Amino acid sequence: MTAAVDWFKKMEGYPYGYHNFLFGWVDTPEDNFPNQMPYLLLPIVFEIFDKISHPVVNSFILEALNHRLESSGLGYHEIIKEASARGMTLDQVIAMPEKDYWVYSDGPSYVCSCLVVGLWKAAGLFEGANIHATEFTPKDIYNLNFFNTNPDLPEQCKLADPDLPYCQILGKYKMELPNYSIIEPYTHMNERCPSKEPDYVRPDGC
Repeated sequence: MTAAVDWFKKMEGYPYGYHNFLFGWVDTPEDNFPNQMPYLLLPIVFEIFDKISHPVVNSFILEALNHRLESSGLGYHEIIKEASARGMTLDQVIAMPEKDYWVYSDGPSYVCSCLVVGLWKAAGLFEGANIHATEFTPKDIYNLNFFNTNPDLPEQCKLADPDLPYCQILGKYKMELPNYSIIEPYTHMNERCPSKEPDYVRPDGC
């Protein structure tokens, strides 16, 4: 608990993880995008946005791509050129795993789900498994076998949702969480997972 609190205090006050929130759910060059948005359009879309608002594209995209290439300050076309020199496409660079230890222009970058996993990681819940919290989505969190699937819930929870193994406090609709609390943590977890509609199948060990 002390380690978790210490880690939180180090993170407290930094901005929401807008630098990398687009990258946490992209694990493959082609199998994480909606069918209506062909991944081959990404270079064109990025270039258009870069011309419209370079500072925004730099914060949301270019800083993360520079981290992946272990470079600094490269612009969009320079990143394409550097990736090509290494025999990589832009799609392959985008799919490279996000690393916890990368520091952006305004500090560490964690979105909500990643912050939770970072706290758990600091507390030792992933002992023996080499994982990066910045690769975890909300679904990845509730898939972890960290939760009691047979809890003694308060009576209000049972009355509201008698069939759920967890307590939903608020909301108009019931939250159903497929594969709730079933996956044992493992090294490089969630770094190579496709998520194609409509079934969003998650292969074992991805």
